[in-house]
Amino acid sequence: MDDDAPPGVPEWVVTYGDMMSLLLTFFIMLVSLSEVVAEKKYRAILEALQEYGAYAGGAPAPPGKNFPANSLVEKLETLGSYTNEEDGRGGVKRPGVEGDSLRVKRTREGTPLQVGEPILFEPGESTIAPSEENKILLIALELAGKPNKISIRGHVGSPPTPYGSEPQDESVEEFRKKMILSYKRARAVWAVLRREGIDKDRMRLTAVGDAEPGEPSADQTANHPNRVEVIILDAFTSEFVGPQDPQTP
Repeated sequence: MDDDAPPGVPEWVVTYGDMMSLLLTFFIMLVSLSEVVAEKKYRAILEALQEYGAYAGGAPAPPGKNFPANSLVEKLETLGSYTNEEDGRGGVKRPGVEGDSLRVKRTREGTPLQVGEPILFEPGESTIAPSEENKILLIALELAGKPNKISIRGHVGSPPTPYGSEPQDESVEEFRKKMILSYKRARAVWAVLRREGIDKDRMRLTAVGDAEPGEPSADQTANHPNRVEVIILDAFTSEFVGPQDPQTP
């Protein structure tokens, strides 16, 4: 009778497994330590790593914000990432808008954040008081040197409705006056920021009128109806300009 085969797997299987583990670790370190500029090559490397070493469900992990690198959450983040490739849409070509001058803009602005205190105005006025101009100077110091887009929002107050009466629809002329006044206030703040060196391409004016009276709070300046708010957006100025026909002036 022949002797039984040695227990376990052949030695070459163990050596082969160790070699594949080392190769996988080597490629992971290359991706982690290097900046891959070409998006197609980066995605090819990710697909290769997922094919040879990743699994969709992910290993059991303790509760918390940390997830395995090859978990389902990581895979979803990869699938939902933004791409700058011209073809886009997963490689499926679709007809676009035709025209002599096509300008593409991104509207994702992220979470808005108010900078400094609101600049207050007297009712019906668009002139900045000296005390309020100091607020703008402090805001300019915070905005200087940053590439983020800035939104300057002008507000006006509406006369209070008498007690017991129904609010009346305002006329077109009244609405027009409110929008013009709120724009003039935002424009006045824009002029001071421009004087302090803030790039005009970063700033955008918004006439709100009396559409946003403000939330009630202990701080009276936070819900002041006649105010201008300077908002910094979680987006860069360059993200709002897309390709343009070079023949267009």
